[in-house]
Amino acid sequence: MTPIAEARSAAGLESTDCPNCGAAERATLFEIEDYLYGVEGRFAVQRCGNCGLVYLSPRPTRAAIGRYYPPSYSPYRPAIQDERSAAMRWMRRRKLVKRRQAVERHAPRRPGDLLDVGCSTGIFMDEMRSAGWRVTGVEMVREAAEYAHARFGLPVVEGDLLEVGLAPQSFDAITLFDVLEHTFEPAAVLHRAEELLRPGGIVALTLPNWESLDRRLFGKYWVGFDAPRHLSVFPRGVLVGMLEQAGLRVVDNRCLFGGYFTFITSLRTWLRARCPAAARRLEPLIDYPGVRLPFEPFFMLMDRIGAGGIRFIVARKPDSRAAHDQRSAS
Repeated sequence: MTPIAEARSAAGLESTDCPNCGAAERATLFEIEDYLYGVEGRFAVQRCGNCGLVYLSPRPTRAAIGRYYPPSYSPYRPAIQDERSAAMRWMRRRKLVKRRQAVERHAPRRPGDLLDVGCSTGIFMDEMRSAGWRVTGVEMVREAAEYAHARFGLPVVEGDLLEVGLAPQSFDAITLFDVLEHTFEPAAVLHRAEELLRPGGIVALTLPNWESLDRRLFGKYWVGFDAPRHLSVFPRGVLVGMLEQAGLRVVDNRCLFGGYFTFITSLRTWLRARCPAAARRLEPLIDYPGVRLPFEPFFMLMDRIGAGGIRFIVARKPDSRAAHDQRSAS
């Protein structure tokens, strides 16, 4: 092992080739740090010279990745009912219903069987269960899984989707909301999702939008990079290709859930990295309930033209008849 490799190993870092196609050819875009939570480390953002995936190398090892997820990490959120602010309860509830409706719009049957991968504290699972769905969750963080079970009584399996024991063709819908960018083997995760879906079932994903205005404005401070928790970023064509390679056909591909939150998180990142004193003064203002409302029309427009902060994609597993027709045509 070289001295550089030994130093990286001691720091819990590893170098990797492209997590999608395995190619070693790559171009370094820039180096970034953990600007949001300040955990020590410096990470290089690479772009694969073969498939175009954007990914970290070096990146944390599986054994070390947990130290980069502090208890204050924003996706680990309490129940909506426990929010002190009425405005925040309303906004979170509105977003939650919007997610449920987006999944149900494409589901082959509703209600049906849902697997929520990276279910966090179980808030989306509880919403789907209230609509009649039979729900199962997978969550790697023990504290979040325990909260989902204790607060909502939800069935959550603690572990990695690639390792937990779930029966093939058990689900009508699988959701990976803000999950794929955190995985070490995103292509394998999509293949596993396809195995777990019944014919005609869907996988629904949300993930940072590479084509967003946010990325163009904020550059390496864009929340979509969020080093080192986001191990990969997926340009639109790359993700569509990965889904097709997994045997899934894209049926919906648009911006739906981004807006103010992703923009403000990128702004917060930029402020903390470039203007710490200004950040301390401005962050209470941008977090004040109601500040976002005048900006909603602008962010709705960004979603409409495909430049919003979050991309929403639904892909379907062919049903038996469609798969047979496709094989016959070829």
